[in-house]
Order: sequence, then structure tokens, then C-alpha cells
Amino acid sequence: PSSHLARVCVLAMNRFTLRCDAVRRECDGRAVDALLVTHLPNVAYLTGLHATAAALLVTRDRLVLLTDARYITCAMDLMTAGQLPAGLDLRRVCGSYDETIASILPDVSGGRVGVESEHVTVHRWNWLRTALGESVALTPIEGVVEAGRLVKDADEIEDFRAAGAMLAGCVGRVFALVRKERSEREVAAEIEIILSSAGFEDRAFPTIVASGPNSALPHARPSPRRLAAGDLVVLDFGGVYRGYCVDLSRTVCVEFVEPESRRLHAAVLEAQQAAIAAVRPGVTASSIDNVARSTLQRLDLADAFGHSTGHGLGLEVHEAPRIGRVGESGSDLRIVEGMVFTVEPGVYLPGLGGVRIEDDVLVTKNGCDVLTDAKRDLVVCGSETGSRGWPPMRP
Repeated sequence: PSSHLARVCVLAMNRFTLRCDAVRRECDGRAVDALLVTHLPNVAYLTGLHATAAALLVTRDRLVLLTDARYITCAMDLMTAGQLPAGLDLRRVCGSYDETIASILPDVSGGRVGVESEHVTVHRWNWLRTALGESVALTPIEGVVEAGRLVKDADEIEDFRAAGAMLAGCVGRVFALVRKERSEREVAAEIEIILSSAGFEDRAFPTIVASGPNSALPHARPSPRRLAAGDLVVLDFGGVYRGYCVDLSRTVCVEFVEPESRRLHAAVLEAQQAAIAAVRPGVTASSIDNVARSTLQRLDLADAFGHSTGHGLGLEVHEAPRIGRVGESGSDLRIVEGMVFTVEPGVYLPGLGGVRIEDDVLVTKNGCDVLTDAKRDLVVCGSETGSRGWPPMRP
């Protein structure tokens, strides 16, 4: 073989082979002869190669994986171990990715190539069309690989169960970090150390520590603000385990609890538990959202809940299904066994603060399993009295 091309045929029908075969069937149904996969999580899903640069061409009879010198050894190791899809051509990119892609697309039988329109820039699309001319008919296409990623297989579920238990095990240690006069940034940095020590390979997203009025900002960035007695503190953190993301939020108080803080926390917890109880195969994603939203409506807090009730988890921390309102994109999707997503209602009152409680659930035959099972009751941090019993009120 040349220095730029290595070929191997893996006879074992591994999960990546099955996934690529599913993509081929989806392509047939959408009247394209091949799919050019450039979204890196999708490349990882189909091949097992986690890289910051790669592309995969899936045709009816070929698989061509493109990567560069930074990842070629990793890809070769996967080949040797028999973990890549059967019949894969591995090609090392020596120049630009787009030039290499343009050199192999004219070989596609039939010439109709689907391109992941959600993940390809206008610049890249225009460059490829100009370089290919009339030799290839590029077709924008969406959701081909994502359709398979919606439902987790047995290996993925095993990883999720392990990752969820690991993340739940961090909660007590995280609560211990919350004390008056510590800054949000200090707490966030130490949470990420806890995640690493627990066995996570990376954080799933930048950790959120939002205290006092900042807790009314759903995706606040940790700031230099120092925690004060009576603050609500939203703690939102997650990790990556074997490539898969898990995500958890809890809201605590510092030293004592204001009556309104207690009311907000109780309302959000009730909404979350009602929504989790509504998760089962056959319901729509929006019906789960509606349970949480209706609970908060009954408690006169619906206007304070501005985001969706949950989002899918997988190789990305935000993916399908979207557990959102009726009429929102993707929210009419039917829930099926094997899906993994968050359930995370919240309420946010500007000037006062906010509460969010989030867990990850796996849809089972008759309902769901909570993967991140950890204390959800209102906890007072930095208070010995609060740690022993019901959270104390303001002195």
C-alpha cells in the first residue's frame, strides 16, 4: 500500500459496522448514493475514533476514513484491535481535508452525495461545489447519523449507568465546597478537580456555579462574586466517560434558607419528580415538558420557567431528544426505550435568584431509571445545624 493509504477488512460484525449499515439503509431511503460525515461526534459514533479532525465517507460498498498525522496511529491501533467497521479504507490527510475530500467524491457510484447540512459551513459547501463541478451532485441532508444516536445500545447504556453513578457520587463532595466568602470561580475550579478524581476524562461543559442574584441566570458563568449567607447557589456540572456525557444540577443555600428560597426549591423539586414519573415509552417529549410546566403553573411559577425541561445526552451534552414545549422543533418526538435525556425544570426570579434540579434518565420498558440518583432535598451548606436536620431559617 502507498504511504497515504492503508486497507484492512475486519470480518467481525462489531457495533460500528452495524451503525454504518444503518446509515447505508437511511441513505437508500433518502435517494443518495453516499453520505459525507464531517460532524466529529458522528464520525466517532460510526468508527470509534475520537478526534479533533476527521471525516468519513459512507457509500453502498465502501467506507473511507480520513484523518491526519495526529490521529493516524490511533486509527491504526483501532484497526489492529478489530474495533473499526468492516471493510474500512483509512487514508491519511497530508494537505487540506477539503482537497482530500474533493479527490475521493468523484469515485462515488451514482454521484449523489449527501452532506450534513447542519454541520457544514456555507464557505465549505461553496468550495466543494466549485472544486467538484458537475462530477458530483451534493445534496444537503439532515439527521442521518443522529437517527441512530437517539436510542442507545447495550454498550452505551452500560457506560451511561457507570457515568451516572460516578457523577452522583460527586454530589456530597461538591456540597462541601460551598461556603460563605468563597468565590463562584473557586468553587467551580474545585468541582472540576472532583470530576477528574472521580474518573471522568473531561468535563462535559464549563461548570456553572451561580450564587445569589446570579442564580437567576440559567447559564451564568462563574464570576468573582463571593458567596453570602442566605444565597441560593445553582451547581450545574457534568463529566465525559468513555466519550459519553452526563449532566447534573442541584441548588443549595448558604448557612440559612429564606422562606421564598424554600418555596422555589420545593416547587421545582415537585415539578421535576412529576416529570420523571411521566417518562415512559410512547409518550411525546412535549408531554413530559407539559407535566413539569403544569406543576409550576399550579404553583404560580410558570412564567419563571423559560427553558425546556430537558435535552438528550450522548457523545454531545446537548442532542436529541429535546424535551420542550408543544410546537417546538423536535418536541413531538415519541419517547422510546433506550433514550437518555435530562429532566431539569427551573425557576428564575431576577434580583432574587433561581433554582434548577437536574437528573439524567434512561427510558426503560415501563418507565425510566434515574442514572444520577443523589440527594435532591434542599441542603444548607456551611452550616452544621443545616447538615443535621431541616434547613434553618434566617436567624
